[in-house]
Amino acid sequence: VRAGEPVVVISGGRVLDVEGLDGVHRGQAVLRARRVAPGVEFIPAGVLAGAETYRAAWDELLTMGPSVEPTAWHAGYVEVTGCLPRRGVKAHLAALGRRLEAVTSQPPAQGLSVNKLIARHASPAGQVVGAREALGFLHRQRLRPSVLIDKRVIALLDELGCRRWGQVSEVPEPRLRALFGLRGSVLARWAAGDDPRSVKPRYPPPIETAGVILGPEEREAWLNHCQQLAATLAARLVRRGELTTEIILTLALRPCQASAWRRDVWRTFRRRLARGVNGAERLTQIVLGLLPADLDPLNIDEIRITLRGLRSAGAVQGTLFRDAREERDHLLDSAFARVRARYGLLGLAYAPEVSDTGPRLAETVLEMDGVAALA
Repeated sequence: VRAGEPVVVISGGRVLDVEGLDGVHRGQAVLRARRVAPGVEFIPAGVLAGAETYRAAWDELLTMGPSVEPTAWHAGYVEVTGCLPRRGVKAHLAALGRRLEAVTSQPPAQGLSVNKLIARHASPAGQVVGAREALGFLHRQRLRPSVLIDKRVIALLDELGCRRWGQVSEVPEPRLRALFGLRGSVLARWAAGDDPRSVKPRYPPPIETAGVILGPEEREAWLNHCQQLAATLAARLVRRGELTTEIILTLALRPCQASAWRRDVWRTFRRRLARGVNGAERLTQIVLGLLPADLDPLNIDEIRITLRGLRSAGAVQGTLFRDAREERDHLLDSAFARVRARYGLLGLAYAPEVSDTGPRLAETVLEMDGVAALA
């Protein structure tokens, strides 16, 4: 929480404390408070105390070998970032858990979870190193036959100029996929950002949700509410140092007068991202891109945005390939789909009313979908 921003602390469905905000008072129901202040951060009681406890013990925790990150600290979610030895992973996790409890006096309720690092399995047996040392180890280690790859694969990688594990990340993903083409192979899993020898986490993937109920006089300001919800979720991700890879938009729409339905109709739209994001502007662009063209915003009764697939932004994740072409192709397809929906299948070339403004309109549509930011 930044200095000067309003804060609402909640507990048990009620407002426990509030500062710098009009219209919200102690003891008020959380649902009512969210309607009064849709863009304000609502923090469960005990979160700030847990974060302060962790920050106070940060220097001492860094001496424990791998880095330890407080993912959803108030719920007991803790991730270990770095390379652990091939053998004795559970023993090292138990030792880290005991050390963590001794330092913070707060045991992790859900236990420790190893972050999925591709470099983790390459750590020498019996040695514990950090994430930076793990990447250095990959760039120093020469390619040798093992249970994961054979001599044929090594020969193909050698033709691409890859003689060490770290050089594999420099090969474009499409070329790597075209060369090997085996779905589920170790290189295909690397290209997808998965650890070939992953450790199953002990906790379910964290989910962040923010929503707002629109009254009759608030429906015209639906765009502002979407921006406020995106800013709220982005602030949570930035505060915890996380990225989201899946965005779900849920809308409660009023039924038509001629319809036989008497209850709200729920529609859900989702988008999976090749790369994680945590910026408010980027989240807003993605949410607006999920809205269908035939939707009347004045029929929206409730807006709910859910973020899934959260992962640490500070840790070195399993995505070695920084190729944004898949993301950019998706944005281009959605942008030109809007153009075709408005001007027909022939697009801008044969639209007489936009013959002079075609390039500017195309640029505007691309900027709406965020393509300009990726170009």
